[in-house]
Amino acid sequence: MQQSIVSMIIFLYIFISAALLLFNVIYMASSSINERIMEYRIQKETALLGQAVENIQKSTARHYQRRLYRKIKNEEELLVYIEAFERNISRTPEEEMTAYMLACRSVIFDAAERYRKKPAMEKALFAYFISLLPPKAAEEYSRMGEIFLSYLDHSTVYCRENVLHALYKLGNMDALIRALQIFQTKGWYHDPRLIADGLTEFRGDKAALARRMWNQKWDERMKVILIQFMTRLKEDMSELVLPELMAEHYERRFSAIRYFAAHTNEAAEPVLHKILREDSDVAAAAARTLGNYPSGETKQALKEALHSRNWNVRRNAAESLMRMHLSKEETARLSADEDRYAREMFIYVLESRGEGE
Repeated sequence: MQQSIVSMIIFLYIFISAALLLFNVIYMASSSINERIMEYRIQKETALLGQAVENIQKSTARHYQRRLYRKIKNEEELLVYIEAFERNISRTPEEEMTAYMLACRSVIFDAAERYRKKPAMEKALFAYFISLLPPKAAEEYSRMGEIFLSYLDHSTVYCRENVLHALYKLGNMDALIRALQIFQTKGWYHDPRLIADGLTEFRGDKAALARRMWNQKWDERMKVILIQFMTRLKEDMSELVLPELMAEHYERRFSAIRYFAAHTNEAAEPVLHKILREDSDVAAAAARTLGNYPSGETKQALKEALHSRNWNVRRNAAESLMRMHLSKEETARLSADEDRYAREMFIYVLESRGEGE
């Protein structure tokens, strides 16, 4: 009896193992077939799209536009079309892709309207497609930004990111600001780094966008994002950021200090000296930024900062002083400072830069 039970268990184990093996073989074969079918569909669509791009008259033909609408209104077909679009856009002159997208504008607008009522994942996919538009074509699609605002209803994080990305590429300032206001009103969290990076991709006037957004009512997190955005611009926004050096909000002060590392400004220098005397990590950030202000007053302030109780302040002050190309006499005096902690920090930084020998 016991031997019979053992044999049954062994048989059952072998049967289950064989079934799992067979399932894996069938699954792999099916996946391989599906991949080949998908690749065939993509290659076929790539060729058709390439022909339409080369022959604008063909892309404006009624039968082509009807076919295009049927294709992009369906999620699975849109996936194929997007892959074909990306392959064509990578090897086709921008002016030709622009002409094609302008010829198909009415069809794509109709599809955008249709996607308003679709699930968040499908809206996200269509927004991604629009983010691929060439710059000049995007200008003509700018008013689609108003449609994308409705995509935020019942959206997911993925959908919101794709909508924002499309709005950056469309260069529609009004729609972008309204979208970010919706985020704030709804209390939706979105990674600040994604927003700051995205704003730098805005295809309109970035400086005008920054100034207009600064005058809107935002929460602290968004103010920090705006300062980070302005830091990456070539335009000088110092008059807007200067008061933020003494803001109550910790992160706003940090961001403002970093701004004045990238955009040196005489008016910021004495304020940075004041911050340097504080007993906080904000002072450490000021010590690093002041390395870009090689005046006599700043050099003296950094020498005094070597005596700070804060290790980070001492380290950054020493680093900034080294960037100012100290004379041999100054280096010798700081290396022999009576304050042990100031002396050791300066020598440590000096030697780490290979200048202490």
